Amino acid sequence: MTEPVKPPYPQHLNPTLSAELERDVAFFRKWGYLLVDNAITPAQVDVLRAALDRTKLRHEGQFINQLLEEDEDFAFLLDNPPVLTRMQAILGTCVQLHSATARVTEAGAENQNWHRDVPWPVDPDGTPYGALPGQINCGYYLDELTMENGPVVIVPGSHRVPFRPPEGHPRFPEELSVLAKPGQAVMFDGCLYHRGAANTSNQRRRTCLMCYQTAWMKSREPFDGPFARRLRAEGTDEQKMLLGAIDKW
Repeated sequence: MTEPVKPPYPQHLNPTLSAELERDVAFFRKWGYLLVDNAITPAQVDVLRAALDRTKLRHEGQFINQLLEEDEDFAFLLDNPPVLTRMQAILGTCVQLHSATARVTEAGAENQNWHRDVPWPVDPDGTPYGALPGQINCGYYLDELTMENGPVVIVPGSHRVPFRPPEGHPRFPEELSVLAKPGQAVMFDGCLYHRGAANTSNQRRRTCLMCYQTAWMKSREPFDGPFARRLRAEGTDEQKMLLGAIDKW
C-alpha cells in the first residue's frame, strides 16, 4: 500500500520572532503598513524590470494578472524571504497567495480614488475584521516613487476604521505619500485606505504586487497554470500551500 500524501500543513502556526520582527509586527498592526528595506537586490530589480517590460508587450492596459504564469523571472517573488517572513510574522505560518499582479502606470495617468482591497464587510460594533488582518498586499516598486510620477498614498491607521473610504480622492490631513525606492517593498493591510497618485511626469512607473492571506480564505487566482501546477506537484511544502494545494481544512 502506498502511504497517503501528507498535506503541506506547517507544524506551528506562530513562528518565533526576533526583536526586529516584533517591532515590524507592532508597527504594522498599529499603522497598517510597513516599508521593507532590501526586500530585493539591485540585480533582482533589473531582472524584474526586464521581465515586466517583456510581459507588457503581450498585454494592453495597465494591469497584468496571474503574474507568476507570465515569466519564470517572477517566480522568486512567491516566497521571497524578506517579505514572506514578515507576512508569516503577522498572519501566522498558514499563508496562501491571494494574487500576483503587476501595474504599469503610464505618464499622464490620473489620481486613483481612495479604496480598500478587501471585499468583505466590517463590524461597526467590533474590530473591523477580527484579531488578525485577512489580506496583506506587497508592492515591489521598480521605479523610484516621486511626487511627480505618482507615489502610493495611504492613511495610516485607517485599516481599523469600520466604514468605507470617501468617494474620489480628497485630501486627508494625516495622509502619507510613500516615496519607495527600487529594492524596497511596501506591505499594507487590505483594509488600509490607499490610492495611487497622478503620474504628472513623462515616465511610467512599474510595480509588482504580491498579495497574501490566511490559507483558509478563498484566493482570487485559480492557480491552475503550468507554473502553479508544477510547484504544487514538485515544490516545497511552503510553496504548495502558497499556491492553494490544501483543498480543505
